[in-house]
Amino acid sequence: MNATREENVVNHNSTSHDSSAPTLVIDTSFGSTVGIVGQEPISEHDSRSHVEHLEPNINEAVSRAGLTVSDIATIVVGIGPAPFTGLRAGIVTAKALAFATGASLIGQNVLEPEAFWMANQRFTVPDGLTSHNDADDSPLQESDDIDNVDAATHLVLAVNDARRKQLYFALYQVAPALLELSGPAQSSTESADQSTKLLKSINTSMPIDIDYPDNIVARVNTYIADIAHESGDNIKLDVMGHGIERYAAILQGIAHIHSMHDGSLLEAGSSGMQTFAGLALAHRAHGDDIAANPLYVRRPDVQVPSPLKRVVNA
Repeated sequence: MNATREENVVNHNSTSHDSSAPTLVIDTSFGSTVGIVGQEPISEHDSRSHVEHLEPNINEAVSRAGLTVSDIATIVVGIGPAPFTGLRAGIVTAKALAFATGASLIGQNVLEPEAFWMANQRFTVPDGLTSHNDADDSPLQESDDIDNVDAATHLVLAVNDARRKQLYFALYQVAPALLELSGPAQSSTESADQSTKLLKSINTSMPIDIDYPDNIVARVNTYIADIAHESGDNIKLDVMGHGIERYAAILQGIAHIHSMHDGSLLEAGSSGMQTFAGLALAHRAHGDDIAANPLYVRRPDVQVPSPLKRVVNA
């Protein structure tokens, strides 16, 4: 095994990054999305065929950017949470490319960027995402109380379809004022101190988990009730991710809900790609654990069988 390439694959904590160096994003948490940061991504939503299209789509994305695979300096791969088969395909592909090209490899969970994106958009809905207002289910393009956003406690419930009538989810509290100071587009070349400021703008209120929608609503409402004595009624909560349309009627039961957006920031074009990669690069600069290890979350179906009962002779 080539020692230099091995070092590039496993040394995730390097803080140096050239903003002009090509960065490839690969995510198979829902269908597949691949692309070079700064370019439009290529997405496949058919779960029956996205794996077989992954390699040709990567080649096409690299070619569109006027590059070759050997030009790639960094690979950012989505590590879930997501179902086993599709998620594994993307991570294995990313690891193989990192080894073959010597590119550095960064893992990024897919829920945190959704919350970051939602806050940074200030409730402006990206093209291609389905959005519903909590009041009348009409398309929501922009909040009518944007001036009050900074004063509110802004929560984002990020989800991904886990199938079997369940959702992966995490709840984040975000600070739009900090997001304005340092957005993901600049984070790739910032110092560790600047990356720390960026990452302080988003805090995990409820860590990544999997549950049925009814239970998620109950758990989130319990959390909101616990913080309400500090924030009062000035709480805004947005829900974003895949699976929302299917469970919209249930998720409407969340207290202080402001809007719901079915889709992913990676479907919002090059700006979504840059947010996804920029947040991962900020984590690397901050020295966080960014290994490309899958987040399956759901407990395996196969379990160790119970010991056989002993038969006692009469």
